[in-house]
Amino acid sequence: MPLDGGTAGGRAGTDGEAEERMPAELCVLVHGFTGSPDEVMPLANALQQAGYEVALPVLEGHGADKQQLRTATANAWLQSVLPYLKPAVGKRPVHLIGFSMGAMLCAVLARRQPVSSLTMIAPAVYYSSPTQVFRQIASVIKEAWAGGASAAALRQRIDKIANTPLESLRQFRRAVQMGKAALPYLTLPVCVLQGDHDELVEPRSGPYVYRTVASRYKELHMLPGAGHMICCQGEEVAEVCRIVLNFLQKVAPEPPAGLIWTADPAPSVDPSESAGE
Repeated sequence: MPLDGGTAGGRAGTDGEAEERMPAELCVLVHGFTGSPDEVMPLANALQQAGYEVALPVLEGHGADKQQLRTATANAWLQSVLPYLKPAVGKRPVHLIGFSMGAMLCAVLARRQPVSSLTMIAPAVYYSSPTQVFRQIASVIKEAWAGGASAAALRQRIDKIANTPLESLRQFRRAVQMGKAALPYLTLPVCVLQGDHDELVEPRSGPYVYRTVASRYKELHMLPGAGHMICCQGEEVAEVCRIVLNFLQKVAPEPPAGLIWTADPAPSVDPSESAGE
């Protein structure tokens, strides 16, 4: 089943009774600034194959209509994720997984919603200047697409970055500030993954998150030689999937006595809304 902008998966049992009694754990994966769910798709596929239900929200302004990014705000990005959380929290385990700016948004949401765990991948705590951000993103894209993407696809992605309005960058900074402010209040299990050769986010971002959160159980994984796009590019993808799956298995909560987790359907999303890169 396609994963674009919706949910899929669910842990299977050997019979109807066993299936009903197994936790229907939901993983909500949040992409980064100017990105799309494609950034986390390999991880989403791995989670689905492992039996998790997966949701891939498309942040406000990141769909097919590129002009919408100009008016999107940090609060609107948070609101883009909430419809996937609210129907599920308190009824079944919900795991927030964010990449780059998406990791900072997830930190804010983890403070506000009773989710089961938080995974922050390349969290955008410390980032480059605006000019460097755009230059480095373009460089990363070229490397990512060098493996076979068409010239037209590469040009489309770079054009999108080059045309990102400055107001959107200010909202990006706002999202980072909100996420950073939430960190000291987080007590849920937290897993942090950071490449030590990240081109966009300073590698000290991962250790900062690890030190700052108040969680009793937390993990920090520094990936040697890895850059920013560790969810979808390079040899690190398999390692990222392994680390996240292992973490989720460790922190999976047991349902309260007498309660069977039930899975409410997440809101349906028009696939055309997630057509943009």
